[in-house]
Amino acid sequence: MRIRRLRSRTIRTSILALTFFSAVNLFAQSKPVDTVVFVNGEQLTGELERANSDGITFKSPMAGEITVKWANIKDLKSTKSFAIITKKEKLTRRDAVAMVPQGAVVADTKDVTIGGKQIPIADTSLIVPAADFDKAIHHQPDLFHGWGGVASAGATLVRATQDSTTFTGAIALTRATPTVDWLPPHDRTSIAYNQTYGTTSQSGTPTVKTNIFHANAERDEYFSSRLFAFGSATYDHNFSQGLNLQQAYGGGIGFTVLKSAKTELDFKGDMQYQQESFSPTAPATPSVSLVGSTFSETYIRHLPHNITFNEFGSYTPSYNITADYSAHVNGTLVFPVYKGFGFNVSAVDDYLNNAPVGSNQNSSQFSTGLTYTIKPR
Repeated sequence: MRIRRLRSRTIRTSILALTFFSAVNLFAQSKPVDTVVFVNGEQLTGELERANSDGITFKSPMAGEITVKWANIKDLKSTKSFAIITKKEKLTRRDAVAMVPQGAVVADTKDVTIGGKQIPIADTSLIVPAADFDKAIHHQPDLFHGWGGVASAGATLVRATQDSTTFTGAIALTRATPTVDWLPPHDRTSIAYNQTYGTTSQSGTPTVKTNIFHANAERDEYFSSRLFAFGSATYDHNFSQGLNLQQAYGGGIGFTVLKSAKTELDFKGDMQYQQESFSPTAPATPSVSLVGSTFSETYIRHLPHNITFNEFGSYTPSYNITADYSAHVNGTLVFPVYKGFGFNVSAVDDYLNNAPVGSNQNSSQFSTGLTYTIKPR
């Protein structure tokens, strides 16, 4: 009896072990294994993630994610399906599927072959997984996806003869479709908000308050890869200048002067309606309605070591009250520290020509704080 039970347990254990190892073996066989052979004869297995004219991004269990230049690759093979985009092709959603080769990858130092088509490495712009290519062509992100940008926050506390507390915060988000840069742009939506709030107090003296915020939203619709029309709304408040609220609504034309992987420079001009209201404490300054324009430029530069520089400047003249004009400029340097976190150094300057009597026309801010980069999903 005891022998039968022992045999039964042995059989069950053997069946479970056989099932487990069969499943592991099946999983290992079902997962494609890519190989890259270097010019020095060394070989690495893993998964090809993407590539461009400079080199490939390859992920290996042993080496992790690495970037290898084509000059160091003797042979590359991937059974996973990829799509290759060349530098000379001007793609649209309608013709991209017909024009772009897709299939397994075989490559060496000079050429890459995908879907039976051989293309010189020098003519290659991008090699992406076929699934990502299909998603970019056939699937539009909904309203809540595709947003990317930067959020930052900072604080300063001083406790001495004078007690000073200052908080700064900002967020800037952009959503563009399509989500890839190898298709011509269709539209772009951006929203931004930044604020500085602080108080300085001392025994026996009135508390001094600082409260400045700037908010804007914009929607761009592209006629071509560089020319676009836009509508925008802007809101400003500056307690120290007596400005309760400056709101502007308008629309116009923009043009992308420079655009590359590292740099983008846009110029825009519009016609707008503007309403200004001042604090009740401002001496005899009524609310005013203005018809004018805003001429602005936006500059983005990706510097070495993943440092990013963002700059925006605008000038807003008024046509019905020519003395009532304003200007705004801000610049931010973002330094990466760990994953999406970093720190920033920012400067903001506002000029209000018709500031109430007793208030400065110019207002400047300098701040630094913690930054988190939000990647589009």
